[in-house]
Amino acid sequence: MSSHEPSTRAVNGCEILAFPTIGIVLLGGVSDSIKRYPLHNSAGIAYTSERHDIFTRTRIYYSKEQSVIVNGSKVDVNDSRNPFHLLSRYAGDRSTDKGKLSVFSENKGIISGSSDAGAAALAKGAEELFAVTDKNRLENDFRSISESIGRSLLGGLTVTELTDGIPVTTRLLAPEDFSNIVIVAFKFSTMRNPSDTIHTNIVRSQKYKDRIQSAAAKCSKLRDLSVRKDIKGIFELAMNDTDEYHSLLESVGVRVINQEMRMLINELNKRREEFWRSYIVTGGTNVFVATERQNAPRLEKLASNLHISTERLVVAGAARVYAYF
Repeated sequence: MSSHEPSTRAVNGCEILAFPTIGIVLLGGVSDSIKRYPLHNSAGIAYTSERHDIFTRTRIYYSKEQSVIVNGSKVDVNDSRNPFHLLSRYAGDRSTDKGKLSVFSENKGIISGSSDAGAAALAKGAEELFAVTDKNRLENDFRSISESIGRSLLGGLTVTELTDGIPVTTRLLAPEDFSNIVIVAFKFSTMRNPSDTIHTNIVRSQKYKDRIQSAAAKCSKLRDLSVRKDIKGIFELAMNDTDEYHSLLESVGVRVINQEMRMLINELNKRREEFWRSYIVTGGTNVFVATERQNAPRLEKLASNLHISTERLVVAGAARVYAYF
């Protein structure tokens, strides 16, 4: 059975699509290795390719033997990010008459941000299978798998803000608000820093308290830009945040932007007057460059001249159930 609505008969499982994300106001620093609550406000967008073939597909279902398989590999039941303890909490006694909960998940073409999509797919599946109504609790429970899950869960442009230390994610703009924008991902082959390397080191900076205040101010400004649908302003804010964030990281000995990436950024800055573009570098080995759709070929030509591979991206929507069975 394939449908966007559950059948009237008992549902044995569901399949979910969720999309990876890119930071707009970048996150650095989490509460601990279990809850993974962010220590400051942040923002991001969900993305996919123009062909809509970049995503995480996750199946949550009941079977005779419990298993979790992610990208073809079996996950150790003792792994701290194994979703069983979360899914079981929501399932309660429902598994006793159907079998044991299992998960099969695979990433398709993801450049960066796969953990956000994976966590969002699991949370959306739990919401549907177990009729969860407290969506903020759901997001924060599954935050233990990915600290920025809300970006992928809600899709579009989102902001995650702390209220009395509790993160709440709100969607500010939908994918269609970015219809004239293409993000060209310049992909580099060097090894990326694990996210925990960033989170544990950035908080050592003497300027981290300033970063908390700066991130809050930027998220507030992002809300204003979103009301006005100032899309260029949003990406220019993101570029400013990239520069601030990586300066802070480098001050504590964590370097994400390598020499090749820096050369590309310098080249982009030289072309500032030629056409509008704005770059973002998160924690991985990619430079994401937003531009108006008609200018994407100019970026791709630059990439070709520099022998850098690229992928065209667009803003994607929320995690959603694709099928019930």
